[in-house]
Parts: sequence; C-alpha cells; structure tokens
Amino acid sequence: MQCPYCQAALTETSEECPSCQLSLQSTNALLGPMPRLGKGLVDTLGVLERAAGKKITRALGKINQRFPQVEMHVLIGNFNPQYPLSTHLFWFFNQGEFCASNRKGAKNHSILLGLDPRQGRIGLIVGYGLEAFLPQKSLDDALEKAHPLLGENKIATAILTVIDTLDEFMETACDEVSESSSEDQQQIVNSIEY
Repeated sequence: MQCPYCQAALTETSEECPSCQLSLQSTNALLGPMPRLGKGLVDTLGVLERAAGKKITRALGKINQRFPQVEMHVLIGNFNPQYPLSTHLFWFFNQGEFCASNRKGAKNHSILLGLDPRQGRIGLIVGYGLEAFLPQKSLDDALEKAHPLLGENKIATAILTVIDTLDEFMETACDEVSESSSEDQQQIVNSIEY
C-alpha cells in the first residue's frame, strides 16, 4: 500500500502518511466537499455515447457475476491537475459512495477506475481485501494497456481494456489460490495416519 500523494509505503492501519502527512481529513481539506455520485459507471463529463455506456455497464455486471465479492466502479471526471489522480481516487474511494461502510479493511473488495480524458490521466485504486490478488504491478499493467487508447480518445475501449485485464488477473489469482488449497488439502490427507 502506498500514499496516494507521495507514494511512500503505508500500512493498512496508517492514519496518515509518515512522509507527507496526508490523511483522509487533510484530503477533504484539499479537495473540498464530496459531490454526490452514483455507483457503477459515473460519467460526470458526458463523454460516452449511450451504447458505449451500456457496454461498460454490462462489463461491470459481468465482472461482478464472476466475482460476487468484487464491486467495480468507473468514474470519468475532470480532476484538479494540482494533485495526483491517485489522491483524487483515494478521496472518492474512501469518502464517496463507492465502498459500503461495512466493507472496510480486509473486507473491502471494491475497485475504482478513474479517468480524466481531458488531461489524459487514468488510475486505479483497490480495496485492502484485493491488494494480495491485484498487486500494484497488475494495476500498472492494466493501466499501461489502456493509456494509449485514452490518448487516442478511445475512452470506452480504454475502460473495457482495464476491466478485461483485471478480470484476467483475478481469474489467474483465483486459480492459484484454488491450486494451493488443493495442494494443502492433499498434504493434510497424506499426513493422516490410518
């Protein structure tokens, strides 16, 4: 886990960044009042065509069906360039309606994809409960695939690329967990004396 402002290492229980002192409260002071936003796909700029919006909404539904514990959201907006996009996403993720209040800490399996097409910025934040399955390298890989598409103003394709890439990473993580569980169970069976 990293500070969304200076990228210093943090722990789940960190109240503020030891390097830059960023906290949820100081983020509120920096970015102002939280706007009311919905869940799922939120296009505050109205840049997506209706058909593209429906396709993204279906893809979000599909990922939720495949991984029922995961809630993925997409926020398209114009974010203050004075602050890193990760700071904005941290603020929306923790103060907005994107995470249920009973899903904090290790129970948080939410994903927020944020895009600012006007500035060509794209970012991801995941709940603590997903960090073991979607490490920063996986998030960076998904964003690297999508960033050129955002630069070409193919916003919907960029979003779908991230969703598909995360879907693949989560499937691989589930397979690895399943395989290790099977091996653990086999070791237990082999260790039982008859």
